[in-house]
Amino acid sequence: MKIAITTNKGGLDDQIADRFGRAPTFTIVELDDNTLEIKNVYVVENPGSKAGSGAGVRAVQKLADEKVNIVIGPNPGPNAYIALQQSGIRIYAMTGMSAKEALKRVIEELKKK
Repeated sequence: MKIAITTNKGGLDDQIADRFGRAPTFTIVELDDNTLEIKNVYVVENPGSKAGSGAGVRAVQKLADEKVNIVIGPNPGPNAYIALQQSGIRIYAMTGMSAKEALKRVIEELKKK
């Protein structure tokens, strides 16, 4: 399973970016499907951050290309929201915390299921 977090500079110590489509980076965390333990963490640039228009949809396309299952960040705009639904990517709307704290909350939620 892959979880992407909207971040400003990247990494789990970074804060969640304030805007979905224009977040500078995505911190992507690969989890073991059985244990939900972290296997790998890497950062990718968000092509939507520099787009003149369609930033949210470009961001979703990058997440789909990375085979992300879940994204954590602020609420996306309407076009990005539709693109996320069509791509089968679930969103956990969170802001005002570190990527590490948000990831911890989502993993706890996933363990309840």
